[in-house]
Amino acid sequence: MPTDTKPAPGPSAPQAVHVAIYEHPHGMDVRVYADRDHALSWRTAIAKAWWNNAYCDAAPPDDEIGEEYFDRMLDHGEEFFTIENCILKTRGEVSDDPGSLDPDIEGGGTP
Repeated sequence: MPTDTKPAPGPSAPQAVHVAIYEHPHGMDVRVYADRDHALSWRTAIAKAWWNNAYCDAAPPDDEIGEEYFDRMLDHGEEFFTIENCILKTRGEVSDDPGSLDPDIEGGGTP
């Protein structure tokens, strides 16, 4: 009879993640990244894809286009891009009690 000799996994350390939220007239897209630079790369890709549909002037360079695109969109109130720095908790750290929700968001969150 085979036996499982693997030890039960122990709790792992909480991991910082970057939740990128793209709000647009057709809904919302959410992605989670382990690295903030990857979230910013997604923002850049969105801006590059939609710049010519939104603006008549030439697009800024890649290192500026994401910020510029969404800064301008703030004036129109049509599209928003935010990145929330969050802590991903392991199941050993999360309570099973739904009344004890405790979002651990850098810079805010509601208790």
